[in-house]
Amino acid sequence: MTRRLGVALALVAVFGIGLIAVGTATAAKKSKTFEVCEFGCKYKSIQKAVDKSKKNATILIEPGKYKEGVIVEGHKHDGLTIKGTNKNAKKTVLDGKNAKTPDGPAQNAIQFIDVNDATVENMTVKNYLSNGIFLRDSNPGDTGNGKIDCNDYLVKNVIASFNRSYGIYAFGCAGGTITKSVGYGHGDSAFYIGATPIQKKPKTTKLTKLEAYENVLGYSGTNSRYVKITQGNWYNNGAGIVPNTLDSEPFEPAADGIIENNNIFWNNFNYFLPNSRVQTVSNGLGEIEGVGTLQYPTGLGVALFGADGWIVRNNNIFGNFKWGVAEFSDPFNEGDNATSKNNQVIDNVMGKGGTDTNAVDFWVDGSGTGNCFSGNVSSTFDPSPSATDAELYPPCPPSSTVTPGASGTSFGNTDQLGELIGYVTSDPPENQECSWTRHDHPAFEKFKPLTVTPGPTC
Repeated sequence: MTRRLGVALALVAVFGIGLIAVGTATAAKKSKTFEVCEFGCKYKSIQKAVDKSKKNATILIEPGKYKEGVIVEGHKHDGLTIKGTNKNAKKTVLDGKNAKTPDGPAQNAIQFIDVNDATVENMTVKNYLSNGIFLRDSNPGDTGNGKIDCNDYLVKNVIASFNRSYGIYAFGCAGGTITKSVGYGHGDSAFYIGATPIQKKPKTTKLTKLEAYENVLGYSGTNSRYVKITQGNWYNNGAGIVPNTLDSEPFEPAADGIIENNNIFWNNFNYFLPNSRVQTVSNGLGEIEGVGTLQYPTGLGVALFGADGWIVRNNNIFGNFKWGVAEFSDPFNEGDNATSKNNQVIDNVMGKGGTDTNAVDFWVDGSGTGNCFSGNVSSTFDPSPSATDAELYPPCPPSSTVTPGASGTSFGNTDQLGELIGYVTSDPPENQECSWTRHDHPAFEKFKPLTVTPGPTC
């Protein structure tokens, strides 16, 4: 009996411990997954689920409409996934109209502050006062000590629409992916990478298979670095893709990026017109005394503004009514950090084989050095009476010496600079359209051209 009792107790102990262990593991697993839905779930609020979550948790959001602004703050949330359960992003909607947070009206749909490895999938974010998805390092200036508090995010299958500033916005982050997402109706850009910290071993930020239309800018990258933009459709924006250097953010200049294998077309959205559904959030890029306010140029496919070491290659660039690709510096930048240099524009198909031309394929202001153009199909160049095309648009690889048509500084060719200033200080700014070279666009895949009417009085 004693032996049998001992065996029985041993079996109970073994299986009991096993059951306890299984139960504990199951409970631990369940504690990492939170379900949010409008009816019938423990959590009706995404924010409440976030508040209960810890590292590597998953928050599953059932289809429905959620009026809230979600804030995820701190490394205790590293690895957090917020995901709509339906792969149709239109089914799970975060709507900023009249949405509140404890601090007042919701500025962003979901904001991650100092969170690594964050993931957002399968949802629509719209009508927020600032941004749709916002990922940021709260203190990007401390990266000099090797500390970056926003790393390796993933945003996938997200529709961002009519948020006041940006659709999907990363600031001060290192490494990340935005993919298979759509952005439209933004007063700045659909997709924005800003203030990328300088890194000894750079992490690439990948923007792949994106669609951006009816925005002031499709992509804006103020002081963005190590960015690869590929396989996207950038169309019907004021300007399509715009890496840029500004004093307003750290880590100047915009440097070391790649734009390849994209369709960049029909970026002729005159958002300055009264009947535009979108108004720019910008008050302009600055003032020139006695001349006027500088605005971003419209009618433009790719603008490299104060960019250093960007490669634009293997893209289809067509139907832009001012310029296909433009490169220019900012001679008024503090510290002279916004000089256009070392950029390569190579192997692009311009003007859709002559069937849907850009007004001019390439325009430069004649500043900087090391910029080059080679292998582009159907190329046309904006000329200058004071420099030859060979001087302004040298082939790749570029000469190590500065040609007569390039200044080597942030101040460009006088004729080219005068043309640019005249265009971007058009008054009213909607009159930029008055200098476009317009034509009807032949059909292209599923896309339809966007025209705001009535147009300007020229």
